[in-house]
Amino acid sequence: MNMKNISLLLSTTILLLAVSSCKDKKKTTSDKEKNKVVCNCPKIRVCASKQAMAAKKERCQAWHNQKLEAKNPKAEKIKLKKKELYLTKVNPIGVVKYFRPDNSLACREVDLNGDGLMDLFYFFDTSGKIKIEAHQDEDRDGIIDRKTIFRNGVVRKELFNTDGDENTWEIEKTYNNGIITQIAYIVINPPGSPERVCSKYNYYENFDANGKLISISWDIDCDGDMDKVINEKGEYSSEEYKKFNLKADKSIKARQLKPEDKSIKP
Repeated sequence: MNMKNISLLLSTTILLLAVSSCKDKKKTTSDKEKNKVVCNCPKIRVCASKQAMAAKKERCQAWHNQKLEAKNPKAEKIKLKKKELYLTKVNPIGVVKYFRPDNSLACREVDLNGDGLMDLFYFFDTSGKIKIEAHQDEDRDGIIDRKTIFRNGVVRKELFNTDGDENTWEIEKTYNNGIITQIAYIVINPPGSPERVCSKYNYYENFDANGKLISISWDIDCDGDMDKVINEKGEYSSEEYKKFNLKADKSIKARQLKPEDKSIKP
């Protein structure tokens, strides 16, 4: 056997061993390992569903199309131009930018931990300079966990997804010039309530102009009217709650806000 054939044989053997090694990593050999998440080889742990990953890859384009359709249902869809940055072994943190035909920036994607999966999405106005929204996948499952909405470049709302469904947001924080004004939650009602979980926000924390917690309101029967209120005066005032867009049940119960009553904001 000549040297060329020996070299070819060695190369083939090494390749087969490498493939075998990769396959072995996918196998579980003990009861302890049966419940482990099987990851790809090389080791990049992807725990997102195929549907979630597909949606994530098209998020910038889909968001842009939705905004166009909201303004004009008959508007022609525009294909965004894609530009990848910093995708190298030296700097694994990836940035992908999407531009409109007029070269204004429409969206920017960021891979925060260098695993090849985009975690953060910024969406811009038609000038390409002012952020309108930011979406973040915090647990790498392909589903957005936090949405931030901006007004004139300043945070106006933050929405939190705790059930894996991007069509519903279980927590909503509202700001005025960067200062918190209200936090709305979907919380579990106490035993004996008509509904244990409401389909819309039923627990509110309200803040003054300085961001200090001044009242807590709770809709226990999911009818949209507050059944319980906790505030500094220990009584319900319809005028005071108009600014928070909250209505009260006729039999509302009130008690005084105590120092130990704290916000449960995330």
